[in-house]
Amino acid sequence: MKTTVYSLADVKTVMYHQNVGQCVLSSQGVGKISISYAGDLSSHTATADGYVVVNRLRNSHGVITLEVPQNSSADEFLRKWAKYLKNAQTWQFALTALNIVDSAGKFILYCEGVTPQKIPDRAYDQTAGNVSWVLLAAKITEG
Repeated sequence: MKTTVYSLADVKTVMYHQNVGQCVLSSQGVGKISISYAGDLSSHTATADGYVVVNRLRNSHGVITLEVPQNSSADEFLRKWAKYLKNAQTWQFALTALNIVDSAGKFILYCEGVTPQKIPDRAYDQTAGNVSWVLLAAKITEG
């Protein structure tokens, strides 16, 4: 019998910008990571006579959603990074890289050109909650 094993603790997530620094988000409180590829890999074009052209598309961009505890070290780093980018020169805006390594699943994602879509909303309640950081990636490569 083959058993599949998964552990978020085995997923290492590292974010880096040359002027903000590096943060190992996985050891700073990331509670959930979602990757959504934005582009299609192919499309079909049908002609009037029924001929179908298969189009190969080269999209590799997408959306990364990080759920982190409000006021955690990960949230603090992401806020520092977003604040820096708001005031940085344009050429520095898309220099962030984010790598996700799942050692149990033997899977690696390299994300380049990472930018914040917006600053997350905040809610204040009796207990601490998570905030969702939605990041855009110009290129996501599976290793």
